[in-house]
Amino acid sequence: MLMKGMVIVLRITWLQFKHSFKVWLLTLLLFVVTGFLVGTCLNAAFAIADYFPSLPKAHNPTDLFLYPLIFGLITVLIVSSGVVKLVINSLSQEYALWTILGANPRQLSGLIGGQMALIAALGSLVGFILSVPVMVPVDQWFVVTLLGSEWTPKIPQIPQSFSLTACVLTVLFTVGVSGLAGYLHAHKLFVSSQDDLLTFKKSRSPFQRVSQALLIVVSAAGVVFCYWNSLSVTPQAQAYLDRHHFYEAGKTYIPNLMLILLLSIILFALIAKAILPWVIQLWTWLLPRKSSATVNDAFWSTVFDKEYLTSLISPLTAGSFMLTGITCIAGEISNGGPNAAAAANTRESVIGFVGVPLSIILANVLTITILTSAQKRAGIRQLSRLGFTRRNLVVEKVQEALIYATTFFICAVLGILPFNLLTDHIVLMTHRTIALSGWSIFTWPLWLWLIMMIFIAVVGSWQAKVVSNRLVDN
Repeated sequence: MLMKGMVIVLRITWLQFKHSFKVWLLTLLLFVVTGFLVGTCLNAAFAIADYFPSLPKAHNPTDLFLYPLIFGLITVLIVSSGVVKLVINSLSQEYALWTILGANPRQLSGLIGGQMALIAALGSLVGFILSVPVMVPVDQWFVVTLLGSEWTPKIPQIPQSFSLTACVLTVLFTVGVSGLAGYLHAHKLFVSSQDDLLTFKKSRSPFQRVSQALLIVVSAAGVVFCYWNSLSVTPQAQAYLDRHHFYEAGKTYIPNLMLILLLSIILFALIAKAILPWVIQLWTWLLPRKSSATVNDAFWSTVFDKEYLTSLISPLTAGSFMLTGITCIAGEISNGGPNAAAAANTRESVIGFVGVPLSIILANVLTITILTSAQKRAGIRQLSRLGFTRRNLVVEKVQEALIYATTFFICAVLGILPFNLLTDHIVLMTHRTIALSGWSIFTWPLWLWLIMMIFIAVVGSWQAKVVSNRLVDN
């Protein structure tokens, strides 16, 4: 009986997936990138195990490939919430019909999780296949970047191979994490809207508002406590300082610093939807909103679409926090030696902990942009009918890109500034001699600002030209 019920559920999931395949196909890129990165790591690990089983542990780079894999899968679990929201919003009428037919939030969430697992299986398989031809140069670059070129003679050349086990594990890991993410994010959304059959954008219930407020208060209190606890010399750090172990004294603050980064990301994710429109309003007075119709329309487009605004900026800001924070920790706190060693440690920490997650975050941003393309094209058609020329439309999309990117830059820099000041303070307390430039907090936000600006402007301009050409043809 149980087996029969499972078969029915799987069949329903498959039929629903086939019916809405075009919508799910728009999310494929996220899972292709995830499969490519996970597959590159796993294929290298199994190739080393197969071809060099007796390699000494000191010369075995297998562990280097495990950290990016783990952090990458965790990133998928976190950032896919925006994708799930947009898919459900695109198919809201269908899921409203399922609700009318008697489906509860748990069953609807299972339906979403199952479909997300199916598209993840397809995407991760494609990503793994794409990773095989380039695994040798990519993995070799990865090892050399982390350990330095002096390690090249000590580590054997990773052979070109196609590991069936690595392929299966890549698909299973991606499917498992994606299916779980789809279920959890969908359940949260469906539970908040189960009393409203016609929309999944219902305002939160009093209980949910209180719960979110408590989470915000707890996260903010945790951030404040960790900052306060790191401002003075702790007994553990003092014990190292008394023995003139300055590097070890600095390292005692790393757990607090990592906790600050984690709580800051959680706090920003909780308040992003509320504060981002205000941030836009606070700085866009510098733009000619009153004298330029394109600038004014770009301003209202960014402020009005809060779902896209939050889904776009929140994960990128989290990635920027991690990149800048890990760079500060690795360069100022945990370098443990001269500048050359510090530089190597910084490379290892940045690439190992946030390099792969950042790639997935960027793929997530692209996926979200693709999912909202139909809505964006509808807006462009409306502006064209109101008299906007093709040039006006392109300028308007460039202005939108500027507003999105600059809002992200402001949040990323201001959010990490106290952290940077704290690491400098710890350096002074522990008598360290190595410190990064104060401009280091701008490095990652500036690069991400540039990527974001170019990408959104190019995609928006291309959409404006396509819509304009179709209207002219008609």
